[in-house]
Amino acid sequence: MTQGRWLAISVGTLTVALAFWFAVLAVPSDRFTGVAIFGVGLSFAMYAVAGFSRADDPMDTGFLAAITALGTGAALAAFAQVTGAGWVLAAAPVAAIGAGGARALAPTGDTNRNLARFAAMAAAVGIVLFVLGVDVTAYGLIAPLVPLPALGVADRLYDRGSEIVAEK
Repeated sequence: MTQGRWLAISVGTLTVALAFWFAVLAVPSDRFTGVAIFGVGLSFAMYAVAGFSRADDPMDTGFLAAITALGTGAALAAFAQVTGAGWVLAAAPVAAIGAGGARALAPTGDTNRNLARFAAMAAAVGIVLFVLGVDVTAYGLIAPLVPLPALGVADRLYDRGSEIVAEK
């Protein structure tokens, strides 16, 4: 199970990173094209994570994860436009990747595991926003690389904690 999880995280991270970087290149010439590139790549990444992590129904899980990711990103982008908070717009792609990944990564039914995943996603958003405060270029390079591995680390810590509790 662990090997499939890290393969899913690797393939999903590669897919979403390429989509993010191509979108960053496309946004200056046409904002809609850049957002569309990222949205399609994000959807493909969620299907990849669901499939490679051996979810029970990878197509259904991938679809729900893609909808979760796109909805999270769109909601945060709309909130950023309404409030004028640039940091929310910078957090939107990271939160979208994390929310979709938490939904796509098998196993999906454990509520406590999902809470650990969302805590890791919040930490990933915080780390990426800190990097944004230091250097914009570094943000652009690491933003798509942080969320899915953070979910893998959260799963590892959750599994280890469950083993320790079971031993007692």
